[in-house]
Amino acid sequence: MLNDMNAKGTKTSFVDLLKRIGTTSVVAFSALAFPSVLPWMIAFWIACHTVLAKLKRPAWAPLVICLVILIAKLVPRTPAMLTFGVVLAAVVAIRFEYRKQPEDAPRWWIGAAVLWIAWAAVLIEWNAIERCDSPLAFNPNRTVVCIGDSLTDGLLPDHGYPEQLKAMVSVPVVNLGFSGISAAQALGQMNRVLAEDPQVVVIELGGHDFLRGHGRKATKRYLTEMIKECRAGGADVVLMEIPRGFIFDPYASLEREIAYEQDVQLVSDTWLRQIVILGPAAPPGRWIPDLRLSDDGIHSNQKGSQSIAKHVLAALKDMYGSQIVASEH
Repeated sequence: MLNDMNAKGTKTSFVDLLKRIGTTSVVAFSALAFPSVLPWMIAFWIACHTVLAKLKRPAWAPLVICLVILIAKLVPRTPAMLTFGVVLAAVVAIRFEYRKQPEDAPRWWIGAAVLWIAWAAVLIEWNAIERCDSPLAFNPNRTVVCIGDSLTDGLLPDHGYPEQLKAMVSVPVVNLGFSGISAAQALGQMNRVLAEDPQVVVIELGGHDFLRGHGRKATKRYLTEMIKECRAGGADVVLMEIPRGFIFDPYASLEREIAYEQDVQLVSDTWLRQIVILGPAAPPGRWIPDLRLSDDGIHSNQKGSQSIAKHVLAALKDMYGSQIVASEH
C-alpha cells in the first residue's frame, strides 16, 4: 500500500512538473511573439480565461500573464490597444477578487464577451496600422527608392534586398542604403532621394539611432519629417519596422506609432526576425542549412535579402495591386 502511495505521489509530481514546463514554455513563446502575431497571442490567453471561467475555476492567472506580457513588450499606445488594456485590467481585478470562490463571480460569459469584443477592436486596428488607407495611384514610369542602413545597403557579396527586389517589380529600384546611417543623417539625404523621382520610398532606419543612444523622441521626429518630405515630393512611403529586442522594444513600437499617425504602409518586423531565427546563432539556423544571415550573424546573405525583398514586395502589392509586380512573378 505504501508503494502504491509513493507511486501515486511520484506520478502526481511528474504531471505537475510537465504542467509547469508547459506553462513556462507557452509564456516564453508568448513573450517572443512577433508583432504580426501579437493579437493571436492575446487571443490564446483570452481563450484560456474563457475556458477556466466557464468551468468555474480561478480564471485570473491567464489574464495577468497576458497583461504583464503586453506591458513588457511596450505595445503602441493606440486607442483600441489602450481600451483593451483597461478592459483587461478591470476583468483581472474582478476575477482576482473572486479567486477563492469563482462560483460566486459574475456570470462568466459577461467578462469573456467584453474581452473578445475589445480584442476584435485590437485586431482590426492592428491590421489597419500596417496598411495605408489613402488612395494611391500607380505610375509605371517612376522608381522605387530604398533608403536605409547596412540591411538595405548589403554586405558584399550580397548587395542588399533592393537588388533582389529589382527582379520582383515592374519599375526601376534605386538602392540608397548606407551602412551605419541614422535617421538624422538620412534626413539630410532627402534631396538625393527625391532627385530619383520616386513613386514610393522604402525607409529602413532607426536601428543605429538606438545603438548610438539617440532618444526615441528625436528618432520619431526625424522619421516623421522624412515621411512629410517624401509626400511633399509626391512620393508614397513604406516604413519598415525595426526590432530592437526579442521580448520588448526599448523604442516602444515606434514605427507602428508613426504608421498609425501618418497613415503609411508598414512592413512588420517579422521581415528581420525571420532571418535572425534562421541565422547561425539561433537554434533553428543551427539545425537547418538554409541560413539567411551572413557569417557575422548580423547582416543578411543573398537568401536573407531575397526574404526581405518578398516582404517589401507584399507591401508594394498591397498598395498598388499586381501591376507593380514583374510579369515573371
